[in-house]
Amino acid sequence: MGRVSILDLPALTHPLVTLEPLSHEHAPALAAAAAEGDLWRRAWYTSVPEPDAVGDEIERRLGLHAEGSMAPWAIVTGGRAVG
Repeated sequence: MGRVSILDLPALTHPLVTLEPLSHEHAPALAAAAAEGDLWRRAWYTSVPEPDAVGDEIERRLGLHAEGSMAPWAIVTGGRAVG
């Protein structure tokens, strides 16, 4: 079996949820998820960007991925990115 690199991001699927490699295409749904119930203000257990900053956060994470220090996925359920 060959070595797996952090730069290799396969989609990880389950009947209820899929982890997809993060992309800018996820931005509108993730901004909506952050805005729902002001999650970006209330989440004490993780860092959630403000809805208007989601695109910048995706860009930051994709940059870290390109450097080999992060493997960013989007959590998708029902065809919509939620995290």
